[in-house]
Amino acid sequence: MKHYVIRAIPLCEGERDMSQWTYRWNPGKKTRTACYTWYIEGSDPLTLVDTGAEIENFTNPDYPMKKIMTLEEGLGQYGLKPEEIRQIIVTHLHFDHIALAGRFPNATFLVQKTELEFAQNPHIFCAVDYNQDYIRDIDFKLIEGDREILPGLNVMMTSGHTPGGQSVVVHTPRGKAVIAGMCSQLSTFEQTSVMKMRGLEVAVCGIHTDCRVAYDSALKIKKEADIIVPVHEPLFISQQMIGSD
Repeated sequence: MKHYVIRAIPLCEGERDMSQWTYRWNPGKKTRTACYTWYIEGSDPLTLVDTGAEIENFTNPDYPMKKIMTLEEGLGQYGLKPEEIRQIIVTHLHFDHIALAGRFPNATFLVQKTELEFAQNPHIFCAVDYNQDYIRDIDFKLIEGDREILPGLNVMMTSGHTPGGQSVVVHTPRGKAVIAGMCSQLSTFEQTSVMKMRGLEVAVCGIHTDCRVAYDSALKIKKEADIIVPVHEPLFISQQMIGSD
């Protein structure tokens, strides 16, 4: 089995209400958040998960972000340039996961067919999270359901946050790491004592198209993963290497 290491590249950070990651729980509590692209070290062709976003892409003044590094700086840490990236797996098409797609002129973007269809004509309630400018004229390769992308690198459907969300299963020397295909933090997957009393094993992110499906998808991730990699978890701002011995 081929093994990889995940390199978190944090681009910007801010603060959010914790209930965004734990729907109906923890309202009013603030938590640090971050936006990333993820380099799959050892991949051939060179592969990222999500493009991330920079502070200019966050236009809501209620949710200010501050710069950590630029995309070019982040890739440069590993001797890479955007034009060398050939493949980008997109967990979902919310703006903060696809905003920098135009920086990758030679990449193919792998996305679930149902996700692209929804993103091109989103329900008005969800439309603020999609930006047509970021997905127009992109070279998308459409996937339907679970799929092996490379040996030791798979995608699995985890919808509910969005209609076509997909998580990325990465075989690493430390076991299966799952990059969660939904906006989440580690708190999304942690069972509190109160949740246990109610028979709940995971929480649901605050933004969803179907909270029941989102719950099942979060539970699926928790059961599949040896290492859960939530896409907005602030831990990876400092702990940027995931899955290494």
